[in-house]
Amino acid sequence: MISTLDINKQTLLAECSSRAPRVKGLPFYYHVHLNMPCNQKCIMCVPDGNHPRDLLSYEGFLRFFEQIKPHAQQLTLIGGEPLMYPWIREVLDVLAEHEIAVTINTNATLLNERITPRLLSLHELYLRCSIDASTAATYLKIRGTDVFEKVTSQMKRFADLSRDMPHIKMIIEYVVMKENLHEVVPFVDFARTLNPHRLQFNPVRHIIEWHVTNDTGWVFDGTEQSCEFFKDEYNEVMRQAAAKCEREGVNCAVQLL
Repeated sequence: MISTLDINKQTLLAECSSRAPRVKGLPFYYHVHLNMPCNQKCIMCVPDGNHPRDLLSYEGFLRFFEQIKPHAQQLTLIGGEPLMYPWIREVLDVLAEHEIAVTINTNATLLNERITPRLLSLHELYLRCSIDASTAATYLKIRGTDVFEKVTSQMKRFADLSRDMPHIKMIIEYVVMKENLHEVVPFVDFARTLNPHRLQFNPVRHIIEWHVTNDTGWVFDGTEQSCEFFKDEYNEVMRQAAAKCEREGVNCAVQLL
């Protein structure tokens, strides 16, 4: 029997496909910005670490969720770093009571023993973990914090706990620039141990005017680091990574330039 949620989704998709000027179906996929603070100084994001302090109140989240609950099938939690949200455990407890697919974009620095049980209790989870290096030295340069070993060990622990839970899916994201291009192919070896739902490589582009630092002693020059400036080399490495993923049985998404 088709649920009212599925009927709403099918109605909206059909209306969008026919380019109907007015639709009866309601949105079924939502994003909510929980907070702006983050605990890293990523060179391609906010390298000075001066993240805005804005956050959504817990009461505000509950009001929002009550509005979308009758027709929501997917919900993405966005930060900042969403696992820093003061009421993240309460939010996850609420979401666990409903058959809703949850996506969380995280740097995995807080993927610890306190939060993991709540993540595993969700009806369906897509955990998008950003880690843009395969060595501690490169990780420090790019993300501005010296927590590579902590992050990788927490990701391994989460992968082990969720290995026999098909509703829990880890997506590993790697932002590619000149500085970490040489670590792209070796990174597949680490990613493979996590049995990821997908490994995704995203190129840094269109930031030629950037000349920034994140207090690690490294200066990011956009004219050197943007992938369009070394397109042939970038594309060759991406092809190598895709071929290795295919050999190793890792679902992989790459973008060629």
